[in-house]
Amino acid sequence: MYFRTWDELSKFCPIENGIWNKEFLYEYLVQSCCIRLSDFIDQFMENYQNDETLAKLLFEFLLDDQYDGSDSQMGAAKYIARLDRGLLKKNRELLLKVQENEVEWKRPFHDEEYLEWL
Repeated sequence: MYFRTWDELSKFCPIENGIWNKEFLYEYLVQSCCIRLSDFIDQFMENYQNDETLAKLLFEFLLDDQYDGSDSQMGAAKYIARLDRGLLKKNRELLLKVQENEVEWKRPFHDEEYLEWL
């Protein structure tokens, strides 16, 4: 899909009544790589930094070969890095697994600093 404005994209909110819609989240992740929408999506995602279901979905995008090379994976890595550290500690094994990826943009953290608090 193509969205010119935040108003267009926000009609496809990826969470409703506490339930995440993976298809709509995919669109948000892809669009987060678009300069004209990234700030709006960043602000939206900031409200869910402690959401365990969101964390699970973001890791799924990174680990599922179906999305290999998609901007959704770049977006997922970006937002995993912004999740609450306590939540990331609960998902330690998944974080370590995605950090092993040979493709740098698929790794949420680009240095070893995360190991200090993990």
